[in-house]
Amino acid sequence: MAEDLSRVELGFDSGLIVITRLEAGEWTKLEAALDAGKGVVRLEAPDSTSYHVDVSKVGYVKREAHVGRVGF
Repeated sequence: MAEDLSRVELGFDSGLIVITRLEAGEWTKLEAALDAGKGVVRLEAPDSTSYHVDVSKVGYVKREAHVGRVGF
């Protein structure tokens, strides 16, 4: 459901930036892994894309809980 989607931007030490949308449960998994500070977390985006993120390589995370859309 669109209400529980967050826009998430992950910036890595290498300079790579990944922007995706995550459901609440996937955000919770990512947040727990970031709090732990190590390990790899597998995330599933609503568009069927999966990401394996090594949280020790993450430089920053930006989350926008309200993802608005322009259009009709």
